[in-house]
Amino acid sequence: MLNGGRDGSARRLRLEHAVRSRQSAAWRTPSVLRCGGMILALKLALWIYGFRRVVQWIRRRVESVPPAAWLPTDAVKATERAVATAGALYPGRALCLEQSLILYYLLRRRGVAVSYCHGVQPQPFEAHAWLEYRGEAINDVPEHVRRFARLPDLLP
Repeated sequence: MLNGGRDGSARRLRLEHAVRSRQSAAWRTPSVLRCGGMILALKLALWIYGFRRVVQWIRRRVESVPPAAWLPTDAVKATERAVATAGALYPGRALCLEQSLILYYLLRRRGVAVSYCHGVQPQPFEAHAWLEYRGEAINDVPEHVRRFARLPDLLP
């Protein structure tokens, strides 16, 4: 009886590992070039349509995506690195706003339950945007994020 229980749990672990491997293989990290193109498109959209309409557009495209059951953390980090690299290489640099909106869009379209956050610091005035996953900042360091008073959420 004890042995049967161990075999069942071992079989369950093998099945979970197989599912995770398939999901990880299905996750394609966007290229730095694609992220750079998205930054260009986002900057143009912000300039032409404004922040409010761009946020509404993003919201409409991600609200119907259900949260994924299992999320490969390495794939989330790889996506963040691709966006950060594209932002660093972008002429004139892409700021935290553009990088956070692109990363939010890419991850939410994959079912990753991230939160778009933004805040302000009064003296000297500074605004900042970042993403949180499971309560932790993923595209910034916690010490930097703590300096900002968080504003109400704009994106689901």
